[in-house]
Amino acid sequence: MKIDRSKGFFNATKQSDKKAKMDIFGEIVDDQISNSQTSAISFRDALNSFGDVEEIEINLNSPGGSVFSGIAIANQISSHSARVTVNISGVAASIASVIAISADHVKMAKNSMMMIHEVWSPFVGSHNEMRKFADDLEKINETVFNSYLQKNPKIEHALLKDMMAKETWLSSDEALELGLVDEVTHANKASAKISKEMEAQFKNMPELNNDVVETPKETEEVTVDDVMAILKAIQSDVKEIKENTKTKEEKEEKSDETKTQEVPVNSFARLFNLSREDDK
Repeated sequence: MKIDRSKGFFNATKQSDKKAKMDIFGEIVDDQISNSQTSAISFRDALNSFGDVEEIEINLNSPGGSVFSGIAIANQISSHSARVTVNISGVAASIASVIAISADHVKMAKNSMMMIHEVWSPFVGSHNEMRKFADDLEKINETVFNSYLQKNPKIEHALLKDMMAKETWLSSDEALELGLVDEVTHANKASAKISKEMEAQFKNMPELNNDVVETPKETEEVTVDDVMAILKAIQSDVKEIKENTKTKEEKEEKSDETKTQEVPVNSFARLFNLSREDDK
């Protein structure tokens, strides 16, 4: 049996009439091409498939991606009638951090990280187009800024703007202190993973041990001959155990017969046997 490694990135499962669970492990995109990506459309379809559940749990490990798709996902989470809990299990960077904080309750593993920064995008055009594009970026950046304030209105505005401008990576304790998460949970064993393309977009990314990632070990294919060989080996072992048990029982029976025929050796028994001989 071979492991299908194409699955396990974006999953949506309705566990009961009241609870559903989702995994977002990968980049946030406008148009989903592979299972390693999440789009606002795939997220919407997943929510619709849940129906009227009361609780949704989302496991998040994402380097971010499309701002508009991320904002759309965040708005879907915040406006949903169910109580939504997000578990940051590896990294919630860029727009993925906005998705995380849109939940009713945000949990962050002790060894996970969150990154906040200003919105950026590659652009090619004339000087007039570039000026307009810069103005648009500022407006989009204000939207992201307000998302963090919505999670914790008490954050000092100047501090938050400075942290976003510097691309700040936050530990779980720092994110908790900043009021962007509600709870710090136990550490995960698996390492965070960010693609080389996404890594190139960040300026101050800390060492995430990117070369070491725990993945399921691929098992060898099991054939019919393999199964038959195992069954024959088991059959042989069972036969041997039965024969040994039978031999042991026969020995015990012979031993009991011998003991029965022997004359008792204690004095009372000897006296009793002598009396019986005299009667004869």
